[in-house]
Amino acid sequence: MHNKNRSKPNGDPPLLEIACFNEDSAMIAARAGADRIELCRDYALGGLSPEPKTVAALKSQLSIPIYVMARPHAESFYYSDADFEAMKHTMTAFKDQGADGFVFGILNQSSQYASGEMVPQIDVSRNKELVELAEGRPCTFHRAFDLIPESQWDAALTDIVKCGFRSILTSGGPSGTTAMECVNQLANLVERVERLGKRMGRDAALPQIIVGGGVRAANIELLREKTHAPAFHSAALTQSKELVSDVEVKALRDSLDKKSELAG
Repeated sequence: MHNKNRSKPNGDPPLLEIACFNEDSAMIAARAGADRIELCRDYALGGLSPEPKTVAALKSQLSIPIYVMARPHAESFYYSDADFEAMKHTMTAFKDQGADGFVFGILNQSSQYASGEMVPQIDVSRNKELVELAEGRPCTFHRAFDLIPESQWDAALTDIVKCGFRSILTSGGPSGTTAMECVNQLANLVERVERLGKRMGRDAALPQIIVGGGVRAANIELLREKTHAPAFHSAALTQSKELVSDVEVKALRDSLDKKSELAG
Protein backbone atom coordinates (compact mmCIF):
# COMPACT_ATOMS: atom_id res chain seq x y z
CA MET A 1 0.00 0.00 0.00
CA HIS A 2 1.17 3.53 -0.70
CA ASN A 3 1.86 5.41 2.51
CA LYS A 4 0.27 8.79 3.04
CA ASN A 5 2.58 9.55 5.97
CA ARG A 6 5.51 10.87 3.99
CA SER A 7 7.72 13.44 5.66
CA LYS A 8 6.60 17.03 5.31
CA PRO A 9 8.54 20.26 5.68
CA ASN A 10 7.84 22.79 8.38
CA GLY A 11 4.78 24.98 7.88
CA ASP A 12 2.17 22.27 7.33
CA PRO A 13 1.54 22.64 3.57
CA PRO A 14 -2.02 22.86 2.25
CA LEU A 15 -3.82 19.67 1.38
CA LEU A 16 -3.53 18.55 -2.24
CA GLU A 17 -6.59 16.72 -3.57
CA ILE A 18 -6.47 15.18 -7.04
CA ALA A 19 -9.65 14.46 -9.00
CA CYS A 20 -9.36 11.01 -10.59
CA PHE A 21 -11.70 9.62 -13.21
CA ASN A 22 -10.39 6.05 -13.25
CA GLU A 23 -8.43 3.56 -11.18
CA ASP A 24 -5.12 4.13 -12.99
CA SER A 25 -5.26 7.86 -12.32
CA ALA A 26 -5.79 7.32 -8.61
CA MET A 27 -2.75 5.06 -8.43
CA ILE A 28 -0.63 7.61 -10.29
CA ALA A 29 -1.83 10.48 -8.09
CA ALA A 30 -1.09 8.60 -4.88
CA ARG A 31 2.42 7.68 -5.99
CA ALA A 32 3.12 11.26 -7.11
CA GLY A 33 2.22 12.88 -3.78
CA ALA A 34 -1.52 13.54 -3.55
CA ASP A 35 -2.89 13.83 -0.02
CA ARG A 36 -6.36 12.71 -1.06
CA ILE A 37 -8.25 11.36 -4.06
CA GLU A 38 -11.61 12.64 -5.26
CA LEU A 39 -12.91 9.67 -7.20
CA CYS A 40 -15.48 10.13 -9.94
CA ARG A 41 -15.95 9.33 -13.62
CA ASP A 42 -16.58 11.24 -16.87
CA TYR A 43 -14.40 14.34 -16.92
CA ALA A 44 -16.37 15.82 -19.84
CA LEU A 45 -19.49 16.01 -17.67
CA GLY A 46 -17.68 17.49 -14.69
CA GLY A 47 -17.63 14.26 -12.70
CA LEU A 48 -20.32 11.68 -11.93
CA SER A 49 -20.59 8.84 -9.41
CA PRO A 50 -18.00 6.12 -10.08
CA GLU A 51 -18.60 2.40 -9.81
CA PRO A 52 -18.48 1.02 -6.24
CA LYS A 53 -16.14 -1.75 -7.38
CA THR A 54 -13.57 0.92 -8.32
CA VAL A 55 -13.67 2.22 -4.75
CA ALA A 56 -13.13 -1.28 -3.39
CA ALA A 57 -10.22 -1.95 -5.74
CA LEU A 58 -8.45 1.25 -4.75
CA LYS A 59 -9.04 0.84 -1.03
CA SER A 60 -7.17 -2.46 -1.22
CA GLN A 61 -4.12 -0.67 -2.64
CA LEU A 62 -4.00 2.88 -1.27
CA SER A 63 -3.74 4.33 2.21
CA ILE A 64 -4.54 7.95 1.38
CA PRO A 65 -8.22 8.93 1.81
CA ILE A 66 -10.61 8.41 -1.08
CA TYR A 67 -13.57 10.78 -1.24
CA VAL A 68 -16.23 9.60 -3.66
CA MET A 69 -18.52 11.70 -5.85
CA ALA A 70 -22.25 11.13 -5.40
CA ARG A 71 -23.75 12.78 -8.49
CA PRO A 72 -26.33 10.90 -10.56
CA HIS A 73 -26.34 13.22 -13.61
CA ALA A 74 -24.81 16.40 -14.96
CA GLU A 75 -28.03 18.16 -15.97
CA SER A 76 -28.07 20.41 -12.89
CA PHE A 77 -27.65 20.37 -9.13
CA TYR A 78 -31.43 20.23 -8.67
CA TYR A 79 -32.49 16.65 -8.10
CA SER A 80 -35.81 14.84 -8.31
CA ASP A 81 -37.01 12.50 -5.58
CA ALA A 82 -35.82 9.59 -7.73
CA ASP A 83 -32.39 11.21 -8.12
CA PHE A 84 -32.18 11.72 -4.37
CA GLU A 85 -33.01 8.09 -3.67
CA ALA A 86 -30.33 7.08 -6.18
CA MET A 87 -27.79 9.26 -4.36
CA LYS A 88 -28.62 7.60 -1.04
CA HIS A 89 -28.33 4.14 -2.58
CA THR A 90 -25.00 5.06 -4.18
CA MET A 91 -23.58 6.41 -0.92
CA THR A 92 -24.60 3.26 0.94
CA ALA A 93 -22.79 1.17 -1.68
CA PHE A 94 -19.70 3.36 -1.38
CA LYS A 95 -19.70 2.99 2.39
CA ASP A 96 -19.80 -0.78 1.99
CA GLN A 97 -16.73 -0.58 -0.27
CA GLY A 98 -14.71 1.55 2.16
CA ALA A 99 -15.11 5.16 0.98
CA ASP A 100 -13.42 7.60 3.37
CA GLY A 101 -15.62 10.59 2.50
CA PHE A 102 -18.18 11.91 0.04
CA VAL A 103 -18.55 14.76 -2.43
CA PHE A 104 -21.97 16.10 -3.41
CA GLY A 105 -24.19 19.17 -3.39
CA ILE A 106 -27.91 19.72 -3.72
CA LEU A 107 -29.51 23.07 -4.49
CA ASN A 108 -33.05 24.36 -4.51
CA GLN A 109 -34.46 27.65 -5.75
CA SER A 110 -36.20 30.47 -3.93
CA SER A 111 -37.59 33.83 -5.02
CA GLN A 112 -35.27 36.29 -3.28
CA TYR A 113 -35.94 39.55 -5.05
CA ALA A 114 -38.92 41.80 -5.74
CA SER A 115 -38.47 40.97 -9.41
CA GLY A 116 -39.30 37.35 -8.59
CA GLU A 117 -35.89 36.16 -9.78
CA MET A 118 -35.17 32.62 -8.65
CA VAL A 119 -31.91 32.30 -6.75
CA PRO A 120 -30.07 29.02 -6.06
CA GLN A 121 -29.85 28.10 -2.39
CA ILE A 122 -28.49 25.22 -0.34
CA ASP A 123 -31.10 22.47 0.11
CA VAL A 124 -30.47 22.09 3.83
CA SER A 125 -32.80 19.19 4.58
CA ARG A 126 -31.62 16.86 1.81
CA ASN A 127 -27.93 17.71 2.11
CA LYS A 128 -28.14 17.17 5.86
CA GLU A 129 -29.79 13.80 5.32
CA LEU A 130 -26.90 12.69 3.12
CA VAL A 131 -24.30 14.00 5.57
CA GLU A 132 -26.01 11.97 8.29
CA LEU A 133 -26.04 8.94 5.99
CA ALA A 134 -22.25 9.30 5.73
CA GLU A 135 -22.10 8.34 9.43
CA GLY A 136 -19.19 10.57 10.36
CA ARG A 137 -17.29 10.31 7.10
CA PRO A 138 -16.42 13.87 6.02
CA CYS A 139 -18.44 15.40 3.19
CA THR A 140 -17.47 18.09 0.68
CA PHE A 141 -20.04 20.44 -0.82
CA HIS A 142 -18.76 20.53 -4.39
CA ARG A 143 -18.93 23.14 -7.12
CA ALA A 144 -22.69 23.51 -6.94
CA PHE A 145 -21.54 26.34 -4.68
CA ASP A 146 -20.40 28.23 -7.78
CA LEU A 147 -24.01 28.74 -8.84
CA ILE A 148 -24.78 30.75 -5.70
CA PRO A 149 -24.44 34.54 -6.12
CA GLU A 150 -21.70 36.15 -4.07
CA SER A 151 -24.35 38.31 -2.38
CA GLN A 152 -25.78 35.10 -0.88
CA TRP A 153 -22.50 33.58 0.31
CA ASP A 154 -22.94 34.33 3.99
CA ALA A 155 -26.35 32.64 4.05
CA ALA A 156 -24.97 29.72 2.04
CA LEU A 157 -22.02 29.26 4.42
CA THR A 158 -24.37 29.23 7.40
CA ASP A 159 -26.52 26.60 5.69
CA ILE A 160 -23.48 24.49 4.82
CA VAL A 161 -22.44 24.53 8.48
CA LYS A 162 -25.98 23.46 9.45
CA CYS A 163 -25.71 20.52 7.06
CA GLY A 164 -22.44 19.37 8.60
CA PHE A 165 -20.15 19.65 5.55
CA ARG A 166 -16.43 19.67 6.31
CA SER A 167 -15.33 21.42 3.13
CA ILE A 168 -16.43 23.37 0.05
CA LEU A 169 -14.92 22.87 -3.41
CA THR A 170 -15.20 26.07 -5.42
CA SER A 171 -13.59 28.19 -8.12
CA GLY A 172 -14.96 31.29 -6.40
CA GLY A 173 -17.17 32.35 -9.29
CA PRO A 174 -19.93 31.34 -11.69
CA SER A 175 -19.84 27.85 -13.13
CA GLY A 176 -17.27 27.61 -15.90
CA THR A 177 -14.83 30.14 -14.51
CA THR A 178 -11.39 29.28 -13.18
CA ALA A 179 -9.84 29.92 -9.80
CA MET A 180 -7.35 32.33 -11.37
CA GLU A 181 -10.20 34.38 -12.80
CA CYS A 182 -11.80 34.55 -9.34
CA VAL A 183 -8.77 34.83 -7.08
CA ASN A 184 -10.08 37.91 -5.27
CA GLN A 185 -13.47 36.29 -4.66
CA LEU A 186 -11.73 33.20 -3.27
CA ALA A 187 -9.69 35.31 -0.89
CA ASN A 188 -12.91 36.99 0.21
CA LEU A 189 -14.58 33.61 0.73
CA VAL A 190 -11.74 32.36 2.94
CA GLU A 191 -12.08 35.55 5.00
CA ARG A 192 -15.85 35.08 5.27
CA VAL A 193 -15.34 31.61 6.71
CA GLU A 194 -12.92 33.06 9.27
CA ARG A 195 -15.44 35.77 10.23
CA LEU A 196 -18.18 33.16 10.53
CA GLY A 197 -15.95 31.21 12.89
CA LYS A 198 -15.49 34.25 15.11
CA ARG A 199 -19.27 34.74 15.28
CA MET A 200 -19.98 31.07 15.98
CA GLY A 201 -17.21 30.50 18.51
CA ARG A 202 -14.08 28.40 18.69
CA ASP A 203 -15.97 25.11 18.85
CA ALA A 204 -17.79 25.66 15.55
CA ALA A 205 -17.06 23.07 12.85
CA LEU A 206 -16.27 25.32 9.91
CA PRO A 207 -15.96 24.14 6.30
CA GLN A 208 -12.51 24.15 4.75
CA ILE A 209 -12.31 26.01 1.43
CA ILE A 210 -10.82 23.84 -1.33
CA VAL A 211 -9.72 25.93 -4.31
CA GLY A 212 -10.47 24.19 -7.62
CA GLY A 213 -11.04 25.06 -11.25
CA GLY A 214 -8.00 25.18 -13.50
CA VAL A 215 -5.50 24.74 -10.65
CA ARG A 216 -2.11 23.79 -12.08
CA ALA A 217 1.53 23.81 -11.02
CA ALA A 218 1.98 27.03 -13.00
CA ASN A 219 -0.52 28.96 -10.88
CA ILE A 220 -0.89 27.17 -7.54
CA GLU A 221 1.77 29.24 -5.79
CA LEU A 222 0.03 32.48 -6.75
CA LEU A 223 -3.37 31.09 -5.79
CA ARG A 224 -2.07 30.06 -2.40
CA GLU A 225 -0.37 33.42 -1.81
CA LYS A 226 -3.49 35.39 -2.76
CA THR A 227 -6.20 33.25 -1.15
CA HIS A 228 -4.50 31.67 1.90
CA ALA A 229 -6.74 28.66 1.27
CA PRO A 230 -6.01 25.49 3.26
CA ALA A 231 -6.57 23.06 0.37
CA PHE A 232 -6.25 22.85 -3.42
CA HIS A 233 -7.89 20.57 -5.98
CA SER A 234 -6.67 19.68 -9.46
CA ALA A 235 -7.43 17.09 -12.12
CA ALA A 236 -3.76 17.29 -13.20
CA LEU A 237 -4.66 15.64 -16.50
CA THR A 238 -2.42 14.67 -19.38
CA GLN A 239 -3.09 16.37 -22.68
CA SER A 240 -5.01 13.63 -24.44
CA LYS A 241 -7.14 11.61 -22.02
CA GLU A 242 -8.74 11.24 -18.59
CA LEU A 243 -5.41 10.23 -17.09
CA VAL A 244 -3.56 12.02 -14.33
CA SER A 245 -0.05 13.28 -15.09
CA ASP A 246 2.47 12.18 -12.49
CA VAL A 247 4.72 15.05 -13.54
CA GLU A 248 1.97 17.59 -12.87
CA VAL A 249 1.02 16.10 -9.50
CA LYS A 250 4.68 16.09 -8.40
CA ALA A 251 5.02 19.71 -9.51
CA LEU A 252 1.90 20.70 -7.57
CA ARG A 253 3.19 18.86 -4.51
CA ASP A 254 6.66 20.37 -4.78
CA SER A 255 5.27 23.88 -5.13
CA LEU A 256 3.12 23.57 -2.00
CA ASP A 257 5.88 21.93 0.02
CA LYS A 258 8.56 24.43 -1.10
CA LYS A 259 6.36 27.38 -0.19
CA SER A 260 5.66 25.89 3.24
CA GLU A 261 9.34 25.22 3.86
CA LEU A 262 10.18 28.84 3.09
CA ALA A 263 7.37 30.02 5.39
CA GLY A 264 8.63 27.74 8.17
